[in-house]
Amino acid sequence: MYSRLWSLGLRLSLCLGSLLALSCSDLLLFRADSDYLPLADGSEWRYVAGGDTTYVDVAGDSLIAGRTCTVLRRDFVPEFWLKEQSAAYRYYRRTALRGGNEYVLEERFGLVYLLPLIDGNSWQSVFTDTVVILGTDTVPVYHKLEAHVASIEDVATPAGLFSQCYRLDFEEEFRDLDTTVTSYSEWLAPGVGVVKRMSGADEQVLAWYRIGP
Repeated sequence: MYSRLWSLGLRLSLCLGSLLALSCSDLLLFRADSDYLPLADGSEWRYVAGGDTTYVDVAGDSLIAGRTCTVLRRDFVPEFWLKEQSAAYRYYRRTALRGGNEYVLEERFGLVYLLPLIDGNSWQSVFTDTVVILGTDTVPVYHKLEAHVASIEDVATPAGLFSQCYRLDFEEEFRDLDTTVTSYSEWLAPGVGVVKRMSGADEQVLAWYRIGP
């Protein structure tokens, strides 16, 4: 395993040297042809933030809401992703417990990434609904995700130096029984996926990874 990782690191270093010699048009083609969200079965990523480690892995497929999707486990908690040629969607299921009953506030595949990634692109996904709780309380449900491809950068992490990373800035808002707004950024590297995340002053970087066959 370690020899394979060393070999991969060497190839990345050679690739970085080659990228520096490419023209702008060559780089555009390279980015367009690269997979910035690899979800191959058996892939693993480990991220560090201070003294904490987050484990992420791809654990095969599952059937959710009539769609075959990829199971991505984050610290052993499953997420369900649907990846198409032009976009990647995450399965959202949010509920509220009232009076001993569970009410579904949101259940759908929501757009997260518009593919291929292009510098300067922006998109948003908006979900609205109304849920009646306890037979009398009407609750408006609102979920909006906005994303912007802000720049193309090189990113240094414990797992190596990654070139031609897209930095995506997100803002996500939930409104139902409570209101929550979060902003965060992700850096996605070709052939690797997310190599860095930032939310406020909290930074999480890639420490180790393995992309499955």
